[in-house]
Amino acid sequence: MSIRLLDVIKNYKGLPHQKQAIEALERLLGSYGLSDDVEWVKIWRTPTPVAPQQFTNSWEGIEAAARAAGAKFPEVVAAQWALESAFGTAVSGKNNYFGIKGTGTVKTTWEDYGNGPVTIKASFKDFATPYDCVEHLVTQWYKDYKGYKGVNRATSREDCAYLLKKEGYATDPVYAQKLIRLMEQHE
Repeated sequence: MSIRLLDVIKNYKGLPHQKQAIEALERLLGSYGLSDDVEWVKIWRTPTPVAPQQFTNSWEGIEAAARAAGAKFPEVVAAQWALESAFGTAVSGKNNYFGIKGTGTVKTTWEDYGNGPVTIKASFKDFATPYDCVEHLVTQWYKDYKGYKGVNRATSREDCAYLLKKEGYATDPVYAQKLIRLMEQHE
């Protein structure tokens, strides 16, 4: 497998280990006289946009965070936020606006496994910041992740909503329709 340096540089996110590797590479290549006219050097030296760690707990704020995290249809993420957290007023875990399950806060919730709603206790993942929650959702559900084809492959926001349901994000049989209705209300 061949990886082009330009592709690596374009996907640079400014993470500590990436910075260390780039600095080591720059020291190594420095003796060759890096030219600012070379495309990959321009990209390399362009400051990395900072993730919006602070955003408003609003439809527009969630859309902006989802866009920054790489969601193809950030309005679907905003609809999930509205549905799963009652427009940001009821988190399921610390900074968890999407009902993402995992080790963390235990709460009562409902699921529908095909015979109607049932009430259960579930553990919901806690996140350090609201943006961490958005980024987690987008990374693991919207993007391709560990062999899973993400819902960014959808051709429309409606298709994206249906793919989330089909891929098992929610047990609510009308989850996609609820997301679509919310998006239509916020056009």
